[in-house]
Amino acid sequence: MIEQKIKQFFDPYIQIPIEAWCGFTKYLIPFVFSKNEIIKQTDKNENYLHLIVSGSAGLFVFKDGHDICIDLCYEGQFTGDYYSLLVQQRNISPLNDKSEISRLLKKTSPIYVMALEHLETLAIRKEDLFDLYEQSEIGGKIARMVGEILFMQKQQQQIELLTQTAEQRYKDLLELQPDIIQRTASKHIASYLGITPESFSRMRKKIIE
Repeated sequence: MIEQKIKQFFDPYIQIPIEAWCGFTKYLIPFVFSKNEIIKQTDKNENYLHLIVSGSAGLFVFKDGHDICIDLCYEGQFTGDYYSLLVQQRNISPLNDKSEISRLLKKTSPIYVMALEHLETLAIRKEDLFDLYEQSEIGGKIARMVGEILFMQKQQQQIELLTQTAEQRYKDLLELQPDIIQRTASKHIASYLGITPESFSRMRKKIIE
């Protein structure tokens, strides 16, 4: 049952009866993407938040003629341009047009999302995600928890980027995804770690030895 799978995913974060998840799952839409298919384009609005059922995806930005990988997402994780979703959230309206939040809301997101393997997801439309905040107490808890999970993941990623070496970060990736090198192109992993493909190759050889 899809309700049970969703409940198992959220159980470490929030305990909600299975009946509540039955109401939540009615919003979920199954998607299938081919390897290298663009899920969301640069400077376009994100329309969905995806929960990965199988496969993987990457978030990228384009700079100086190169694609820079800013996130790698696998089974049981969310993927999509959450920044774009927040910018579109209709209940955010800063009082001061010169405020920091006003400046952020005027920006278009440079992020694009791409399937790195054959990818299957369950997605919720942005309108339904926003409605969950307002429809019920449980709906609000679910929607808020989604945002908190994404924030915690991104915050941890930023901390690791500033405090760990590329080798340490790669070892952490291996613990979470032991088969990452078979599933994800080396150039994407290297970009995510902030090093060149050549440096990544040398680092991998050192770790193996």
